Amino acid sequence: MNIDDFTANKPAFVLEEFFNGQLRGWGITMGRLGGLQNRFSIEAEGRWDQSANTLALREVYTFDDGHVDTLVWTIIKRSATSYEGRETHIQGLASGEQQGNAFHWTYTREVPTKDGSTSTFGFNDWFWLHEPGRMTAHASLTKLGLEVSTLNVFYEKL
Repeated sequence: MNIDDFTANKPAFVLEEFFNGQLRGWGITMGRLGGLQNRFSIEAEGRWDQSANTLALREVYTFDDGHVDTLVWTIIKRSATSYEGRETHIQGLASGEQQGNAFHWTYTREVPTKDGSTSTFGFNDWFWLHEPGRMTAHASLTKLGLEVSTLNVFYEKL
């Protein structure tokens, strides 16, 4: 997929508008061979600072096995369509682009497991706005260049 494939799609997905405020989400993780690995819920809250072009976003993922993963993002809008992000457990910067109803986000992150250990994955995330307040995301997780699992996530603004 290419972000430019979505340029004409409506409604327009504006990251800082969608993630400003309280959200909830839910999803599943599928293994490389298609088996269900887990289910999760998400509680999220974002605050857009227009003067700094910065979104502070906190997402708390609670998995069905009981472990929790908290992401605390600082996302900077660099232009009308490009973003960069920082988060405690990512390597370097996350890079994002927006066109039409889509947003594409890539980064490498240490992910915690139930036993407290971590594993590092590459993330290739796609977000699509369906209608105001409702969005779908799909993430491909890679290790050593091979896809090892995918996440399918649904968000709604509260």
